[in-house]
Amino acid sequence: MPVTHLAGALCHPTDCTLRASNSQHIATRFNEHSSVSHTRDLDRVQVAERWSRIKECNYVPVKVANTRADLGESLVWDERSGVLYFVDISGGRINGLTPDGEVDCLYESAARIGALALTDRGNLIFTEDASVAIFDVPTRKVSQHSASVHPRSTYRFNDGACDPQGRFVTGLMDEALSDNTGALFRFDWQLSDQVIHDDMGLPTGLAWSHDGHTVYFVDSAARAIYRAEYLIEGRLGAVTLFAETPAELGRPDGLALDREGGLWVCQYHGSCLLRYDRHGYLTDQVLMPVPCPTSCCFGGPGMNTLYISTARYDMTPEDLHHYPDAGDLYAIRPETGGVARHSFKE
Repeated sequence: MPVTHLAGALCHPTDCTLRASNSQHIATRFNEHSSVSHTRDLDRVQVAERWSRIKECNYVPVKVANTRADLGESLVWDERSGVLYFVDISGGRINGLTPDGEVDCLYESAARIGALALTDRGNLIFTEDASVAIFDVPTRKVSQHSASVHPRSTYRFNDGACDPQGRFVTGLMDEALSDNTGALFRFDWQLSDQVIHDDMGLPTGLAWSHDGHTVYFVDSAARAIYRAEYLIEGRLGAVTLFAETPAELGRPDGLALDREGGLWVCQYHGSCLLRYDRHGYLTDQVLMPVPCPTSCCFGGPGMNTLYISTARYDMTPEDLHHYPDAGDLYAIRPETGGVARHSFKE
């Protein structure tokens, strides 16, 4: 990967966090209950208390590719080939960043491509509107396709990932933003689907703990990350609130897990990435040079680089004048590297 300069300076404690606005850093102070919207909800009170110590981090995001994606998403690192895959949802494309730094369009569709993951045969499983397909990388052809899970054209799958058993889990959302009609779907090797969680507004990022017993998932509309026991048969146990961010930091989007069990989350319209430890306490914040980071994943030698996709979707000409690099790919080098994601079993 053509990433030659990735900063990894130590973080220092502070009681305020920073967000980017028009290329300037604005200090925003949070009190103990700043993220509590329902004081009677014990989960939210406990999550709010975890914001008592916030670190301002000096990681400097480095641009690794000029992709100009309208809505970049679903970063996937392939250790065998050294290719970083990602999609442009509204552009309907699956792209690959090759080891020599070239961006290669592998597949283009009139449909919206939302989620992407590797298979155990080195192929890709991806979503196309409200269906799921297998993409054969050597021939660059779709080899298997599921039926659509919803008849309305406003519904599509968003982000997704594979569980420890090799099944594909992805979130269905309504672009018309109907109230809590989103859901998590699980697909087996035959691309047969089953709903495993519903009543969601805008499902996005997914990540599993190292032991596979816990799954983290995002409802971006609720500005919340949830945690649940993940049963071996692919069902969820009790769901609890893991983290909730205030509106001034945008909405949580894609997730990545590091080797310490820390959870990195992209804050869409928040110009930053946040890191929570395994207990849900905020430990780090990384300022981004663009407003809308969307997805992140670990990759590179030793899985020590955190790659970050961004978007320019729905930005005005004035916005793009201030942030011409919106939609490009970035990377940082955190102190703690990541773990490889699970693959789909074909």
